[in-house]
Amino acid sequence: MGDPLRIRPFTLGLLLLLPLALASDAWAVKREVVKEFQDEIAGRTFRLRVDLQGTNYLAIPNIVSREGFHYRGRQFPVLFREMEMIYVDRVSSDGNKTVALTLYRNKKDAGQIRGAIPPPPLGPAGQNAETTLGSFARDLSTTVILELRAEKKNPEAQRGEIRELLSRVFFYNMEPTHAEREAYILSHRDVPVLKLAETTGLPEEMVKEILKRDAEPPASGDQKER
Repeated sequence: MGDPLRIRPFTLGLLLLLPLALASDAWAVKREVVKEFQDEIAGRTFRLRVDLQGTNYLAIPNIVSREGFHYRGRQFPVLFREMEMIYVDRVSSDGNKTVALTLYRNKKDAGQIRGAIPPPPLGPAGQNAETTLGSFARDLSTTVILELRAEKKNPEAQRGEIRELLSRVFFYNMEPTHAEREAYILSHRDVPVLKLAETTGLPEEMVKEILKRDAEPPASGDQKER
């Protein structure tokens, strides 16, 4: 008769993994919340508030949290720039309390290449695989990770936090004000006028007027009364 207190190694392994599985589920993003945002914003275009780097699908540098937007890890060239329009193709859960946005330049690009990008390798990728994936992905799309604090048991808090973080990435359900567009133009004087007009959505003549007006010397004050 075996020792009743003795636990088989296999059983012991399961017992050790159980708390990790429960913790992972507790910290995940609720599925219904992700689906709601997939239904709401996937298939729509938005104007960016920040520059987004490309990715090779083995590393994702674009991270946004309550602390703000930042780049993490390996640096890639900027693929989509502030004020440009981007197309949201997919919203998905990316692990513990994170949501991933898959972004393309437009719907046409997404339609042409959806399914063409091979999935990330299950094992370590070789130099050639990384180079192929990287060069392909950087020209097509990128990913943004939203890092949440709210727990799965509080879906309403997760919804509110996702809305807040989306608003840090792009103009979420709103358009930039004229003052914001003008500030962008004045901070990008080296960009051709035609490109500035295309990016901001303002008429070319208005862009020229903004640049001209800012370049003019300030008017002299009224003469002091004697």
